[in-house]
Amino acid sequence: MSENQLTTEIIARSVASTWEEAKLEWTLKEVYKEREPLTCLCGHFPINEICVLHNAQNGEEALVGNVCVKKFLGLPSDKIFAAIRRITEDETNALNAEAIDHAHRSHWINDWERTFCFDTCRKRRLSEKQMSKRIQINRAVLARVVNQLGNRKR
Repeated sequence: MSENQLTTEIIARSVASTWEEAKLEWTLKEVYKEREPLTCLCGHFPINEICVLHNAQNGEEALVGNVCVKKFLGLPSDKIFAAIRRITEDETNALNAEAIDHAHRSHWINDWERTFCFDTCRKRRLSEKQMSKRIQINRAVLARVVNQLGNRKR
């Protein structure tokens, strides 16, 4: 993994010409798991937890590995993927705040579902109806995270 290569690639796709300014242009647009490994902008291969970054200044997008997004850009992708792993193992588990916010911003869940998730995320004992709703939301989130690359532009 090369921090220099990542820095060079991000700056090349940015309006700003310095790392400190360029990294502020980027936001986390999407996360997904890729079945076929990709190569991160830093050169690391393989990566399967993919983060799609969006540059608000020029509309550019970049596919970056989860580790680089967290380590160099400071975005919470690691917490989102931790929640995804947790609900993959047991769909009765709750999403964390970062995953809830990301799912809502990405329009995977609606306002009511966001509120429901926050209201119940710390609860261990849910009613049967609440648990059913949690599982339904978790399945909807997982369906969006599992790679749908056929629908994405590379």
